[in-house]
Amino acid sequence: MNVIDFLKNSVNNYPEKIALIFESDSFTFEELWKLVEISSISISSLNTKNVISLMSENSASFVISYLGIINSGKIPHLIPPEISETNLLAQITSSDSSTIICSKNIYHKILKYNSIKIPIFQFDKILKNIDNSTIDSKSNDMAYLIYTSGTTSIPKGVGITHFMVDFTTNNIIKILKYTNSDIDVLPLPLHHSFGLGCLHTSLCVGSTLILLKNTNDLQNILDTIKKFNATTLAAIPSTLTKLLKFDKDDLQNYFSSIRLIITNSTKIPINTIQNFKTIISNGNLATYYGLTEASRSTFMIFDKNSSYDESVGRPAPNVKIKIVNNDNEKSRNGEIWIKGDNVIKSYWENKLADENLDNGWLRTGDLGHIDDGYLYLLGRTDDVINIGGEKVLPDEIEKIVKQIDGVDDVVAFGIDHEIFGQVIKLHVIKSSNSTLDKTTILHYCIKHLEKYKIPSKIDFVTNIPQTDYGKVKRFMLK
Repeated sequence: MNVIDFLKNSVNNYPEKIALIFESDSFTFEELWKLVEISSISISSLNTKNVISLMSENSASFVISYLGIINSGKIPHLIPPEISETNLLAQITSSDSSTIICSKNIYHKILKYNSIKIPIFQFDKILKNIDNSTIDSKSNDMAYLIYTSGTTSIPKGVGITHFMVDFTTNNIIKILKYTNSDIDVLPLPLHHSFGLGCLHTSLCVGSTLILLKNTNDLQNILDTIKKFNATTLAAIPSTLTKLLKFDKDDLQNYFSSIRLIITNSTKIPINTIQNFKTIISNGNLATYYGLTEASRSTFMIFDKNSSYDESVGRPAPNVKIKIVNNDNEKSRNGEIWIKGDNVIKSYWENKLADENLDNGWLRTGDLGHIDDGYLYLLGRTDDVINIGGEKVLPDEIEKIVKQIDGVDDVVAFGIDHEIFGQVIKLHVIKSSNSTLDKTTILHYCIKHLEKYKIPSKIDFVTNIPQTDYGKVKRFMLK
């Protein structure tokens, strides 16, 4: 089945059921399908090439245009709205996109870019009413094109097939028990695979999706859950951690209808997991591990008695995971390799990147180990700090520093050193009203870490650059 089949089945089964809510607008499955058809007709009339770029904040128009592009037989190329002109040009060139469809705000932004020479259309120009014409749904093996976050390297184009979407969506439904009675709150950007996967799941089971525009408005997230008696929430780990600043009793009240909170593979602080176990007394917190190239590779449900809270779970059905050392041999600790129907066969027009693929196995670049069948993340191969030949993972430093009273968040990374090659630097976010100083942090590290792991430099910062997924943008750290 493809994404359009998901929608059509729900239209047939639940035509009058609310499919999508965005701000003050709501759409039944039947209404949504009619708008998708109109969008498809308009898109088909543009006489574009195979790839059409879609660039917008969360909106109902984004959903309609995304589905309309697929239904017209084209491939949507999803672009983050905050992308720079240089990176936008690079993606347009790499994808061979012939058209950009975007929101009004983005339209006026792109018009100022001299380098972008392809046609640009606003949503309202695409979603124009065209009689009562219909379009035959067309098939394309490729569901959508998306680029990796580029937190540690140049973004790579990843073509996601309908087969992969079907595979991962059905795994989500079976493992997390999504049904048509669910009411799903989504404060995640749709131009990323996590948010998009939630949309696919909702379309497939026939649940109601409440899409939020502002993904960082915590009070609005809570109010929306309460207003609609929502049953599921999808959020990145940092959002969940920030929610813990609210009163615990209030949170329990807000989450009284929630049966499931699903988050993504960025490592979740243990304190966050343990707190939410008690806050959602009638449900569970769950996470998954995966990459753009291999979505939803593991699943972990943190039940009340779980002893694997630091794990990202067991492999999903029909997904294999192995740990490989530098000699490409199986090892206890090493790089995570993934094989399965959720793994891409090649990158988008990038033979160099295809070196990450080895006989069906994806070399993730993530470090980890497997214990009792459960996968544990240790960091990135790119993140390893080499101090005079001693290899240090930032994660082990960060775990220690986070134990210090007054530390809200921390990131450890390597900086160049003329003698040792690299030394460790910390960026620390202090808790509000904290009097924590650098000397206290240093003394704590001296007490709890080997000498070569002690940070050489410590800076207090107000924020740590992150992707929408909550992954640290280490290339921006100095």
